[in-house]
Amino acid sequence: MAVYRGNFLYTPALGQLKVVERGWLITENGLVRSLTQRQPAAAGPLTADFGDALVLPAFTDLHLHAPQLPNMGLGYSEGLGGWLERYTYPVEHRYADPGYAHQLNAALISQLRRYGSLHAVIMGSTSAAAAADLLEQYRRSGMWAYVGKMNSDYPGYGVQNEQTAPSIAETVQLAHRYGGPGRVRYAISPEFVPCCSDELMAALGQLARETGLPVHSHMSEGESDLQLVRRRFPREGCYAGVYARFGLMGSGPSVMAHCLTSPEEEIALLKQHGSFVAHCPVCSLDLAGSGLPPIRRYLNEGIPVGLGSDIAGGHTLNMMQVIVAAVQISKLVVQQKPQLSPLSEVEALYLATKGGGAFFGRVGSFEPGYSFDALVIDDRDLGQLSPLHLSPAQRLERFLYCGDDRHISRRYCAGRELTAL
Repeated sequence: MAVYRGNFLYTPALGQLKVVERGWLITENGLVRSLTQRQPAAAGPLTADFGDALVLPAFTDLHLHAPQLPNMGLGYSEGLGGWLERYTYPVEHRYADPGYAHQLNAALISQLRRYGSLHAVIMGSTSAAAAADLLEQYRRSGMWAYVGKMNSDYPGYGVQNEQTAPSIAETVQLAHRYGGPGRVRYAISPEFVPCCSDELMAALGQLARETGLPVHSHMSEGESDLQLVRRRFPREGCYAGVYARFGLMGSGPSVMAHCLTSPEEEIALLKQHGSFVAHCPVCSLDLAGSGLPPIRRYLNEGIPVGLGSDIAGGHTLNMMQVIVAAVQISKLVVQQKPQLSPLSEVEALYLATKGGGAFFGRVGSFEPGYSFDALVIDDRDLGQLSPLHLSPAQRLERFLYCGDDRHISRRYCAGRELTAL
């Protein structure tokens, strides 16, 4: 049993911020046992007293690309085509070099830890060896992750990235090797419908049914790729219809990134199958032009939503910036769809913690039974920005807008403090 004291803030429900000021949190076997305002009679000696610091649940990054770390912040003015051709594809091809991939994977884990994203859903390149290396390094990190080798065998955009049979065989091998229980597991990762053959999607769907492993992919990033899907699959008519046909939705948990231009039938299928939407607001701003996602509509429909950095479509792994961008972009959506309401900072924090964390299970909150995955925020130097006395909730808001990774002084995963890698 471990006993912690501090200012604990978390979001047990969308739009609800719970603040326990100078509270007592007790964990057992890495899980939260209780959080109370008064010292429990059965509490033992303090494991750690965080003083006046804020303690938040660790963040979940629900969608990012491992091999794209080197090209963050490059090429956005050239549009999607130029960005892919000149920046993204070249670095993804380098990921096939084992030494390069190992170094890059270590840097990625270190940066995610640095920004407090202790849970992540990660798509690799078509290199099975690089995906296995990332899984192995994650196992040693103490953090949570779903990692998948990207499957991409169909020249939907004129390039065939891999052959079908080896792609299937490598994926089956990885799924069986890393599909067991634990904090680090495999995720079946078709790139998206335009770049996957029927044969590949059928095999991956069968694998999802056999193993129960989650599926991680992209959906409706813009009107142009949605039209490609409609022409190739006129009967299904949308991404979700194709995924459902091949067993890539409904066989187990799934997370679909973007959903910027999802038609009504796709929204209905997302809801029917309980699929998560990974909202990537920084990418929507960096590579603007594809549309703005109606996140409030998804939430109103009961579709689970989390936040993703989507590096390098987005330029940062800083989840605080992603949270703020989610709020900002929701205000732009309201200008187009006044029937929807913008997100509040508390709602966006929920998406970055308990909302997206639900993909991993009971993470992202300080409720009993949840994994004690926490960030300790030392925001003392931010006090110079305001001479007024601020409540913990106001300090949290200021940290999201004005803080950075330097204000995260301690990180915990399953009750264990993480140290630098």
